[in-house]
Parts: sequence; structure tokens; C-alpha cells
Amino acid sequence: MKKTLFSHLFIYIMTGSIVVIGLFSFLTFQITGERFDDYLSDRSLAEREELVERIETAYLGEGNWDDEILSGINQNVRHSHIIVRIEDNEGNEITSQSGSMRQHMRGMQMGEMTPGNDWLEEEVALEIEGERIGTAFLTYPGVQNYTAEEEGFLRDLTFLIISMGLFSIALAAVVAYLISRRLSRPIKKTSQMTQELAEGKPVDSVPFSENIKELSDLHEGMTVLATQLAHQKLIRKQQAADLAHEVRTPLTTLQGNIEAMIDGVWEVTPMRLDSLNHQVKRLTHLVEMIDQLEEAEGHQGEMTVESVNIKELLNTSIMAFEQLADKKNLAVSLKCPPVSIEADREKLAQVISNLLANAIKFTPSGGAISIEAEEQDDFLVISVDDTGIGISEEQQPFIFERFYQVEPSRHSERPGQGIGLAVVKSIIEAHQGKIEVKSKVGKGTTFTMRLPKQQ
Repeated sequence: MKKTLFSHLFIYIMTGSIVVIGLFSFLTFQITGERFDDYLSDRSLAEREELVERIETAYLGEGNWDDEILSGINQNVRHSHIIVRIEDNEGNEITSQSGSMRQHMRGMQMGEMTPGNDWLEEEVALEIEGERIGTAFLTYPGVQNYTAEEEGFLRDLTFLIISMGLFSIALAAVVAYLISRRLSRPIKKTSQMTQELAEGKPVDSVPFSENIKELSDLHEGMTVLATQLAHQKLIRKQQAADLAHEVRTPLTTLQGNIEAMIDGVWEVTPMRLDSLNHQVKRLTHLVEMIDQLEEAEGHQGEMTVESVNIKELLNTSIMAFEQLADKKNLAVSLKCPPVSIEADREKLAQVISNLLANAIKFTPSGGAISIEAEEQDDFLVISVDDTGIGISEEQQPFIFERFYQVEPSRHSERPGQGIGLAVVKSIIEAHQGKIEVKSKVGKGTTFTMRLPKQQ
């Protein structure tokens, strides 16, 4: 079973937090223990050095020692984990901690003072102003046990570290929960939107406030997609109705005329047969346009690429439409440098023809059409500009869709099937190029193609 994004984020954040906190606590334990042992060792060394200095101060000179100082030393060392024995230069014992003192220490619950195999004995020369006065034998534990106070300190420190670790894990769990929910909720919401889109349900535009740029862009993109899909759905319905109308009209005419001829209502005359032939040609033209679109979209990689003289191609295309332009008194101009590009000549000629046909169709009498081409680095930019009726901003994003018509043919005096521009876009994209449109209602329209010079 797949886990949700919330679960993944929460698990990842918690796992990382626990690993970091555990590692930190472990290192803290290790470093604290080592540092504390070093501290005890340094303190023990300092105590022994201080003890030797005090013993040396007890020497009165000429072999005499201050018994009071030595007694005080014997009383103090019982708390320092050190057993002291002092001898003069001749090896005579000056003082030592007797068995009764050790018994006293055991009675005071200082059993750790009983020497064992792990105790160390250190022999230290006693000197005053460079003159040796005797020897001090210091016996102390090699591995020193902690006192009750030290053990209490370590327990408190361990409790503090564990408590802070547990608190940190709890805090990490809260933060992980908040972050996981913060990141997963907008994505979950967008995911639900995509699921509704996939099921064909309408998606309402709900205000969405998001401070994270990527999540905001994701939701905005999905909102735009939902809007476009809803619009596309309306377009498809309109397209289906338009296509049905385009097919139904000639079929109805054909059926009515043929039935009338069969029933003897109408006489079979060359004029009526020519009318029927015109309707058949209209249907044939519609099918050919659909075939052209399918071929352009389905076989984009199947092109006959050759070197094409653009100026020559444009001149040829303009000459083909010269009669239609003269009929509407349209001025057609061409501005093109002598340049060649790699392209499919026939397909590129079809693009220019479709654009010129639309320009002539939607430009009123007395208008003008201009075609310009210019080189831009490794590209050739061709623009077809007219002073026609223009296209509204709301319609411009959809004019390259198949069957989309700025003026639906059933209500328009300019018949068409809304396939030409879809064919144009497919051919341009097959050449790894781009096409754009800029238009203002009542001012005119400019189609701009950007084609690479080499394929």
C-alpha cells in the first residue's frame, strides 16, 4: 500500500531528527565522560603535587620534622584517596598511615581506600633548595572510583541529557507534523483537482493563498489547465456542432435534390447536376482538409527536407492568390532578402497559402497585405500582416485548435472549416519552429513564424 506524502515527509523528518538527536546525545555522553575522567586525573595529580609540597614544608632541618604538620597531613589525605609513607635519607620511617587509620577509613564507609592490585605506588624525592631531605611513598588507586557527589553529578547530567533528547524528539515530532501538513495539504488539494479533471468533473476556481512559490505555481498551473480544459470542452462541443453542420448541409441538399429527381418532381438537368456536384466537392474539400491535418500531425517527422529559396517560394505563393487579391482590390507587398533554409518545400508552401487565404478572406476591400522575412541569427522570421477585421484577445489562444473558427461558419459570410491554422501550426512545429499571432479588432492581424535555417 502506497503511503501519502504526509506520511513520507513525517517519517523522513522524524527519522533524521532521531538520528541527529541520538548521535548528539551519544557524543555528549562520550565527551562528558572522557572530560570528567580527565578532570579527576588532573585533580588527583594536583592533589599529589600539593601533598608533596606540604610534606616538604614540615621539614625543620637537621633531620627534624614538624609532627603537627605531619599529623595534619595524615588527617587530610584520608579524604584524598592517598596513603602516605615518609622516610628520611637513611631509610628510617618518619610517618605512615597505620592500620588503625585504615580501619577508621573503612568504618567511615571508605572501603575503596583498601589497597588492591590495581593501586599504584609512586616514589617522590623530597627536596628543599636542591638538597634531598627524604622520600615520600604515595599509594593511590590506578582506576579511581567516583565519590557519591561525583556519581550524583553524573546521574543528574545523564538525566538532563536524556530529558533534553526526549524533549527534542517530541519537539521534532510537532515540527515534522506541522511541516508535513503544511507541504502536503496544498499538494493533496491539487491532486484532488487533477483527479476531478481526469474524471471529467467541473473544477471550481477556489481562492488559494500560498506563500511557497513552487506550490503556488503548481496550483496556478492546475487552475489554468482546468480553465483551459473547460474551455476546450466547450470548443469541442462547438466544433462537433460546426462539423456536423458542415457535413449536414451538403448532405441534406444532396438527399433532397436526389429524392426529388427520383420522385420525378424535378427534372434531371445539367444545372441541377452541377449544383449536386458542387455539394459533393464541398464535402470532398472538407475531408481533404481533415486528411491534411491528420497527415501533418501524425507524420511530422516524415518531411522531404531540401534547400528552399524563401523569396522564390513567397513570390510563387503570392502569384497564386493574385486574382483573388485583385478581385477585392487588396495591395499585396513582399519584403524578403535572398535567403535559403532547409525545409519541406510543399509543406512550407501550404503554410504560406493558408495564411494568405485567411488574410484575403478577412481583409475588407481596399485593404493591404504585407509579407516580410528577415534573418535573426540561426533563424528566419516570416510575418504575414493584414489590415483585416482582427481577432479578439479572448479568441487568440484558440485559433490554432482544429475546427475552431473566429466566426462559426453557420453564422458567417466567410465559409470555412477551421482546420487551416491547425495545419499551419502542425507543419511549423514539424520544422522545429514556432508561430505566434498578434491582432487587434478592427486593426488587423499579424502571424509571425520563426523557423530554423537548418533542420
